[in-house]
Amino acid sequence: MGPPERQPAPPRFEWTQVSEPHRYVTKVWKECNWLQALEGGIDTSHAPILHRALHKDAAHLGIPFDGAFARGKAPTLEVEVTDYGDRYFGIREMPEGGRYVRGYHFIMPLTQLRPNGPKTIVDGHYWVPIDDENVMVSNFGYSYGKEPLTASESYDRNAGNNFGTDIGVDNDFRSVRNSRNKWMIDRAAQKRDTFSGITGINAQDRAVQESMGRVVDRTQEHLGSADKAIIATRRLLEQAVRAVQDGGDPSGVAPTYYNLRAMDGIVPDDADWHAQMMDVMYPTTPAATAS
Repeated sequence: MGPPERQPAPPRFEWTQVSEPHRYVTKVWKECNWLQALEGGIDTSHAPILHRALHKDAAHLGIPFDGAFARGKAPTLEVEVTDYGDRYFGIREMPEGGRYVRGYHFIMPLTQLRPNGPKTIVDGHYWVPIDDENVMVSNFGYSYGKEPLTASESYDRNAGNNFGTDIGVDNDFRSVRNSRNKWMIDRAAQKRDTFSGITGINAQDRAVQESMGRVVDRTQEHLGSADKAIIATRRLLEQAVRAVQDGGDPSGVAPTYYNLRAMDGIVPDDADWHAQMMDVMYPTTPAATAS
């Protein structure tokens, strides 16, 4: 799209450079507006509430109730604009001391990288609009270490994105759990095991985002401090539109995002969490199996 001389460099996200056993990718049709899906994805505050398991033996898996993500206090958000989009952090004080920090990247105009626990794994999404009321979401993840992904870290993970069982590959990649069957909410599981009663973390996201309607009425919203990443992204998108209208280049077209990683971890109270995160979110060496 656009004049050939303005074509950006080919995308080379790190997940595309590792060997096949070190990565996975799925996709699913989401029945809502593109921005609605994207903003739900880049929000970090909802995850330990919507996606958590309520106890150790919950029948429906989710974010562990006793893990740092769920035990940490309400997050403080920090957002920093970059030449490719922004990086943003959720900083949660831990009851026993220290801070649990999650660092993400948003690469303009439709890509998120997010951390996946203590292992050498990074996950992400591409949100690609189909029309004004539908979006196709690609879900990907990879290991940048020497060990390949296990089955539970790729297609058998608890995300609700498995082809065949969760997503109809012969049905335009539509979700098996959808508004027409109320996303298959299990009320007994909702009462006993999980906040939502819906199987699959991303299936839970789809239920929340789609149940607001195809295009949510944003005149009724009240953004707050927990929405800093969403506010920053809206500004970036508006700036990109103006830049193109004026004949300039928007953010995200330069190949400066090739070696980004999303990371999380617990940082001692007396340590500089920002410096520690920068060291790992901008690696100087490629993935162990990168070509």
